[in-house]
Amino acid sequence: MSFTQANIIKIASLMHRYPQKKALVLPLLWLAQKQEGFISDEFINTIAELTHMPYMHIYSVASFYTMFKLQKSDKKTIEVCRTLSCELNGSEAIKKYLVENYSKNYEIVAVECMGACGGSPMCTIEGKYMENVTIEMLDEVLHGN
Repeated sequence: MSFTQANIIKIASLMHRYPQKKALVLPLLWLAQKQEGFISDEFINTIAELTHMPYMHIYSVASFYTMFKLQKSDKKTIEVCRTLSCELNGSEAIKKYLVENYSKNYEIVAVECMGACGGSPMCTIEGKYMENVTIEMLDEVLHGN
């Protein structure tokens, strides 16, 4: 696998923006995942070459962050924040409801802070942020998908 021509142009722009190649790791991982839906070993190798970093460093970054998928999945992903402010506002009940009602078609994942504590409980559906989430809101959105 390789980056599309459009992504190669984006990478050239990023290289000017981030003069230290190490700083490119996260943006390149995002590009790879957005392009293919997950980050393959081939893309990890490509990113390692582009950044002059060891394969294991790129892999460790990709595997550390919960938003990066290292395996292709047939299911869409719903992430539910599990940190304190979200949990205090009902994220555990929301996650349980999602697992009971939507896990056939969606991968339900509990993740660490999504950086939107003021809008807790928080979740994403295929990377799109939703704040102040309720079960009714999720039903409305998911029945439309």
